[in-house]
Amino acid sequence: MNRWLLIVVIFCGFPETTIGQYAKCPKIPESYSWSTAEDYKKDLDLVKKTIKWLCITPFGIEVQQRSIANAFVMEWLAGSPQIRIEIETENLTFYEKFPDLMFSFIHGVAWMMLEKPTALEELIIYGAGYETVASLVSQSEELSKKGELRPLLRAFKKNHIREYTKEALRQKDTK
Repeated sequence: MNRWLLIVVIFCGFPETTIGQYAKCPKIPESYSWSTAEDYKKDLDLVKKTIKWLCITPFGIEVQQRSIANAFVMEWLAGSPQIRIEIETENLTFYEKFPDLMFSFIHGVAWMMLEKPTALEELIIYGAGYETVASLVSQSEELSKKGELRPLLRAFKKNHIREYTKEALRQKDTK
């Protein structure tokens, strides 16, 4: 009995050895180029894995690899005939103070569009972007303390991203 208690204490004391580990970024080729629809399709699985990694891995982890992964994904998204992302920054409540969060927003939108291509409704797409940003911000000690992001974090924690997104889109319409 005591041995099991010791094992539980060890694993609880070192969460980074169990649950706290984050997946490694997928291996991104040193060089890549896409010129045809087939070229883009060939790398679709790698792009999906990389976007997923960007969406779930906290900002402070593997910063250099995150930058490389972001460049890879953004270049693929910019030229892919398979996906078209149009985002109006006036719909992004965080953009003015935290423009770098737009990358995470785009990752969330792209993930939704690639996983559920029939879900092209603006509310769903923007909601996926907001959810990704909120999830990553909630994991950041620095960003989670920013007053401007508190309404988004509160909506995320209460599972009210859909309502938050509706309000953000509605504010655009009243400007």
